Amino acid sequence: MPASSDTNWDKKAQSVTQPETLRLTSYSGVFSESEDYLNGILAPLATLEHSRASSSQKQVQLGARLLLTLFESLSLYETVADNRLDISPEGCVVGQQLVRMIFAALKDAHRILANAQDAKERYYESLLGWSQKLFDERSQLIEVGPSTTPEGYLRCVSNRWEGIGLVFSVVGQGAMLERDWKSVSQLAGAAPADQRSLGVLAATASDACLQFCDDSGVVHDPLGWLLYQHTHLLALVYGDNGKDYQPWRKLAQLSTVVFTLGLNQSTLNTRMPFFLAELRKRLMAGAYIMDKQLATFLGRPPQISWRYCDVQLPLDLRYDEILADPVTRDAAINRLDANGWNSQGVIQTAQLLRIALLVSSIREQILELSLSRCVDDLARKAKQVSENSRRTWDELPSFLRWRSGSATDDSGSLIPLYLDFLYNDFLLYRLHFRCSQNESDTLINVSQNILGTALQLIGREIASGTGTYNIGQNVSSFGIPAAGVLAIELLCQSDGSSLAPPSTFRRPETIQNLSVFASYLQYVVLPHEGNYDICQRARRVLCRILNQALSVNPPPLPASLPADAVGADWLNGESILLDDGTNLLEWIESRLD
Repeated sequence: MPASSDTNWDKKAQSVTQPETLRLTSYSGVFSESEDYLNGILAPLATLEHSRASSSQKQVQLGARLLLTLFESLSLYETVADNRLDISPEGCVVGQQLVRMIFAALKDAHRILANAQDAKERYYESLLGWSQKLFDERSQLIEVGPSTTPEGYLRCVSNRWEGIGLVFSVVGQGAMLERDWKSVSQLAGAAPADQRSLGVLAATASDACLQFCDDSGVVHDPLGWLLYQHTHLLALVYGDNGKDYQPWRKLAQLSTVVFTLGLNQSTLNTRMPFFLAELRKRLMAGAYIMDKQLATFLGRPPQISWRYCDVQLPLDLRYDEILADPVTRDAAINRLDANGWNSQGVIQTAQLLRIALLVSSIREQILELSLSRCVDDLARKAKQVSENSRRTWDELPSFLRWRSGSATDDSGSLIPLYLDFLYNDFLLYRLHFRCSQNESDTLINVSQNILGTALQLIGREIASGTGTYNIGQNVSSFGIPAAGVLAIELLCQSDGSSLAPPSTFRRPETIQNLSVFASYLQYVVLPHEGNYDICQRARRVLCRILNQALSVNPPPLPASLPADAVGADWLNGESILLDDGTNLLEWIESRLD
């Protein structure tokens, strides 16, 4: 039976270690173990450490310009932020209700400033004073106790550069994900002509706020929220691998904050209010998930390893239930089952984060097999990971296991999670095939399943008229790799070098799905999206391969395809070299003109 939130709201309590806590192996581990006794000695030292930050006049002026930019278009920004669909793992970490509270606090503070005597004449001077105040107080920690309320805590956050930067980051995400920018932009005459301009502006502004925070030396939860949302915004604006790998570099800072805060540990702190402890779970889960997504896309080792973390599943609660009064909150907790899932079969956003966390823990095992220098008994270990993935899927509540043909409106939000599970199988089968050149049929089967499911997702997006939270990300992450396998297999069959049994490759269906997918790539992924260029290159290659396969007298390939061509990761720049050394993709693209 679920217990009261005041006593045992989580079987394994979330870590709430104070910033800059050092662990057993550190030089100060002995002091950390006795921090309750030494708090009176160490606290003044910590105050001295955080009091060193000072601001220059140039920083204060830049801060005032950021505030001016924010309040000049506050109504538009609030609308854009509110339109940010709260149905993604990113939205589960810093939810709409939290953002609305910060906006409300900022509007209250700005109203006082705007109503002051001589406000119009001295408006910019007042913003300079506000900026100076933010710098003066940036080294102060936010005091937190058992009685701290969400409203009180978030008002403190709104009066810091972390809060200002968080607002810009969320606004930027809302702009990049908005599917009807024309309607939104008409709400304000000074709105940017295109949403990418606002996304870039927001990324630049939130990055400036991050630099202000770096100078303070304070590491706390709002900094983690800002880094998480800023990293996600960079991926939306520049792509997962765009502009000097900015998302990956910011993720490194986020991982540092996560470990500095001790979010990877499971130590109970009775002074931590419930809402903040639960938000810490969500921040840790969100950072871990983002790490695995970027590591997979870039083919790099992850920065946050499960073996060093005691990651807790966030409870399956709505955001308003997390921030609610104890009576309402406890009633919601009592409706959860023993594993923390809601027992009413209601699909809601917290489940996306929980499932994505489970998928990501399996993804880390796959990355370890794929990227390790040497793996003994790879086939056996890959089979174990596959069985673990299948078991994890089977243990999900039945209403969260999406199946083809599900017709309910809210089941569409589960398709990306199902694709994530399928993609784990895809990565395992591709790894096994590349190491042994055996069982290409399993890789082809899962690729056909992924492509068919991706087409269903896109079809729902088109039919809805509003779009999913990030269709471009799903297309580039799942659809293109699967389509790449099927397209290369199509060439292999034409070349006579296919290793797959004829019964495995459903040629007419595959050609039809590849054709539809290529046409979708042309207009479903919008030009302002960060992964647009990747999707358009994939579209060109797929169209050329289809033309090659369907032509009556196609031009022959310069040489034979290699045996492992089907398993190539050409989306991430891996070359497919023909037997004579010709780069297949370069040859294909050269024939587009």
